[in-house]
Amino acid sequence: MKFAEILMQDAKSRGLKHVFGIPGSGFPMDAMEAGRKAGIELVHVAHESTAAIAAAYYGAAKGTAGLALGVKGVGAGNMVGGVANAHFERMPVVCVFEAGPAGADVDLVQVADHRQMFGSVTKLHAILERETAAQTLADAVAAATQGRPGGAVLDFPSDFDDGDCGDIPHHSTETAPGKPDSSDLEAAAALIRNAKHPVVVAGADIVREGAMTALKDFVDANGSAVLVSMEARGVYPESDPRWAGVMVGSYGGESVEGEIGKRADLFIMVGVDSLMTHAPWPYKTPTVELVQRANYRTMSNPSVRVDGSLQESLTALTKVHNTGFPIEEIDEVKTDILRYFARPNAARFAIQDIVGSCFAALPASGQVVSETGAFVRMLEHLWPFEEAGHYLGTSGGRTMGLMIPAAIGAKLANPDLPIIGIGADGSTLMRLGELEVFARLNLAMPLVIVNDRALGTMKSRQKSRGMQEYGLDLTPVDYAAVGRACGLNGVVAETPEQFDAALKAAMTSDRTTVIDARIDQQPYWDGFALSIGAIPAGWTPE
Repeated sequence: MKFAEILMQDAKSRGLKHVFGIPGSGFPMDAMEAGRKAGIELVHVAHESTAAIAAAYYGAAKGTAGLALGVKGVGAGNMVGGVANAHFERMPVVCVFEAGPAGADVDLVQVADHRQMFGSVTKLHAILERETAAQTLADAVAAATQGRPGGAVLDFPSDFDDGDCGDIPHHSTETAPGKPDSSDLEAAAALIRNAKHPVVVAGADIVREGAMTALKDFVDANGSAVLVSMEARGVYPESDPRWAGVMVGSYGGESVEGEIGKRADLFIMVGVDSLMTHAPWPYKTPTVELVQRANYRTMSNPSVRVDGSLQESLTALTKVHNTGFPIEEIDEVKTDILRYFARPNAARFAIQDIVGSCFAALPASGQVVSETGAFVRMLEHLWPFEEAGHYLGTSGGRTMGLMIPAAIGAKLANPDLPIIGIGADGSTLMRLGELEVFARLNLAMPLVIVNDRALGTMKSRQKSRGMQEYGLDLTPVDYAAVGRACGLNGVVAETPEQFDAALKAAMTSDRTTVIDARIDQQPYWDGFALSIGAIPAGWTPE
């Protein structure tokens, strides 16, 4: 088989029905034709970065690596942003590009060094050769999916000898984590046994190993307070009284992790990715780190590090019992911090109204797809998740422009799953061309656009830092009208009642609905400052 045939037959064997990209006249068009014959649809999008993001979220939903196609040079350069997103959000994607002649040091139209372009945000980059092409594809899928997921890039050079490249590759299973060392476990147990205010910080490696029940049993035994990293929502049931909140790395006062951290006498990091924090670990408090694989970096400077299976480590340490962190103190911290997330009484239409309506409308089995914005901390504090996989929000990337392409991939993979997309107006302006994709693919879901007519996060930061308001307002845009122009439903909501009605209709519509949610500006900007602990002197609740 030629490589294009191998690529598409392999995608089909891994359960993919769609691949993403913008075709060119070379290899991507050959792959598109091979996909047609294999029954795989190429979803062409408005921008290559969308292709990588949509493919990554589509692949993650299918339990494998998504596939994106692009042309050399400028096309590859456009896709770098999407691959960077897959790196920071830990999402699996393989990107295949046509490229210039292998090893040629010449200037040609669109020829650039893809290795240098993608080097810092990929787990693998390889130039295809006929004899090893099938195995290289298998290596790329393994790199993208195994361990902490990410991006892999393959170059198809213009002088590729595209004869018989072999057959569809065999994909190896991931090597299981090693067995934890008994002496390390004993040292960890000694610290846990004596802790009066232990705090567990739980990360997404727990989900990758399927150790959620073991985590719950461990916490029940030692009485820890529980923080979760940004990518690990639902790894621990968030209605449980021991769940304290989401750790983002705002370690100062007036934040959950800051206040819990002040009281902690031991931190127990379980499967935490150091990429998932805004600032380096600040505490001198003793720390135990349970790390799934020996090559992973630590989050802190641990007193004890236990490498190996999280399931086995947690099960062994569940034998340690103590009363732990008093639940009353956890409640006290949460109650105190939630003051800063309360709905502003004077607002006509607030972000809290949007979060409340969406939470009420979405079944527990559904998904939220989101991105960064002044609302992101509201989702992290006001919307509890009971199981992993129901919140697809930005974590290590804190990415603008994520929601729309991520929603394309997630909804295309699970068309019958209720999904709500929540995004911001500034981010939506980056992706307006992709609204047409929802209509073309007959996707049906609500896309909630939080419209404050500004880059609200930065406006809030300007004010918090005592800077003059400058340069961050947006021209008012009718996103509902743009949605209708692309063949979607479009509704403007300017009150909680209008929004609630629009959302309920959107949840049962047979086409995607763009809800242009025009919230009150100043309370929104001021609320973001409060949510990150930037509390003005003399502030009191309304």
